[in-house]
Amino acid sequence: MDDSLAYLVRGPASRYPSGYLWLFPAWFILLSATVALVSFVVSGGLPLWLYATEIGGLFLATCIAAGVLLTTRRLAFWADRQGVLLGSRRHYKHPQLRQVYLPWSDVAQVRLVPRRYGVVAELLLSPAVPPVYRPSLRNQAALLLGALIMPIGFGRGRPALTTPRLRPPAYRVRICETADALGPALHDIAPENVSIRVLGSMAALRLAGPRLPRPPRPPRPPRPPRPRRLGQYVPGRLP
Repeated sequence: MDDSLAYLVRGPASRYPSGYLWLFPAWFILLSATVALVSFVVSGGLPLWLYATEIGGLFLATCIAAGVLLTTRRLAFWADRQGVLLGSRRHYKHPQLRQVYLPWSDVAQVRLVPRRYGVVAELLLSPAVPPVYRPSLRNQAALLLGALIMPIGFGRGRPALTTPRLRPPAYRVRICETADALGPALHDIAPENVSIRVLGSMAALRLAGPRLPRPPRPPRPPRPPRPRRLGQYVPGRLP
């Protein structure tokens, strides 16, 4: 019997960073503005019916591209008796950005929610695991801005699949498999201390575990003493 599992992951999370889909409306607006500007400069403006036809064609192409990206499937979930690998097994120049390996000792619980396309699997991390960090908002915004300007030549950064959720620390995967098949398969290879739960809805998933508080801010360093002015009285120094 083979002890390894491999499943298809749905959506752009296995390849593109979080928020990548929001670039499609931005591209549509930029292309529409470009069409309007070029038509005004070249011919002084297009007829309304021709302008509506071009903008409608761009809108239809944008919807098709976004729909294809939302329904794409990629082999990006691997599991065996040692742990779980999230991401493609292709050899990358920086595999630490494109892949995440979780030994079962780092996983406290696996929660499954049946969906129309398959199941949403959330791998809840153990409290003993060192803190995980997400890319900062500044880096994420810079990445999306670069992808907006150069869709092909700019790098894709860290995929959303390998970016952890912080409260609670977990990884969420959309798997093209039923919960009735995935649950027993994971139960056969996971250790006994890792529980496999099947929940009824996404609301139950959000309420199933306790919301961890935000980590406390580090204490501020003490302020250095102000230099005394010439002739300033210092209590306790005079006899």
